[in-house]
Amino acid sequence: MTPLWDGTLNAKLESILDFAPSEAKRLIDVATTATGVDPLVLPVRAFLVRTAAHLVLIDTGSGSTKGPTMGHLQSSLAAIGVAAEAIDAVLLTHLHMDHIGGLTDGRGRPAFPNAELVLHRREAEYFLDTPASQLDDRSARHIAVQRAFVGAYAPRIRRVTDGECLPGISAHLAPGHTPGHSIWRIGPPEAGVVVLGDVVHLAAIQLPRPLVPMIYDVDPEQAGRTRLALLNEAARSGALVAGAHLPAPGLGYIVRQGDEFAFQPYREPD
Repeated sequence: MTPLWDGTLNAKLESILDFAPSEAKRLIDVATTATGVDPLVLPVRAFLVRTAAHLVLIDTGSGSTKGPTMGHLQSSLAAIGVAAEAIDAVLLTHLHMDHIGGLTDGRGRPAFPNAELVLHRREAEYFLDTPASQLDDRSARHIAVQRAFVGAYAPRIRRVTDGECLPGISAHLAPGHTPGHSIWRIGPPEAGVVVLGDVVHLAAIQLPRPLVPMIYDVDPEQAGRTRLALLNEAARSGALVAGAHLPAPGLGYIVRQGDEFAFQPYREPD
């Protein structure tokens, strides 16, 4: 697996819900002091997975939808010598713009012309099948664009349920952030990787305080329960995790520190 840089987004403390601003600022300051990096400047990544039979991309960054600090996925692929045409499957954690904006080029054509597009059935039902008038206000905001980006891959769109996808790669529902938000499990549990998507959105806050929601969550309470369960699982199993917005390099381990969690970045062995 290779993390692929797409750019950065600026987060705001105002996006955090039901949490004392003074405590949020304290946790941000603690993380800044520990790492020397402002955690409110959110990294955005996709992940390239090479299997014996497939070249797989998980999420696609934002393309041109989020301004000049974003949309660098194609350059990141080129830097490691991978052509967009070589990708044969694009797996989506969910349909928010910073994860699907790179699906198409400037003319609305598939940016990965030979790829099958795979997403969880629940996510497709909510964002693609539900009338816009029945969506929550935030989800409805960009729905026409989201449907156009995904629709560019018809008829090569596959909806999957838990446990399905490709050999050695499976989708698993992790709802709350969106109704069909899913994680992707790659390889055997004891030696594989769990791609978390936006289970953790703002690590400086949501690792020490897993139940804290953000305005981007469709179901904030469910998002908190999902996050706590997956962090507990990752800390217990020692599995490698990957996250679009986790601190550099976006790949590492969840460790328990008392009643809190922390991220331990992956380091290449000597």
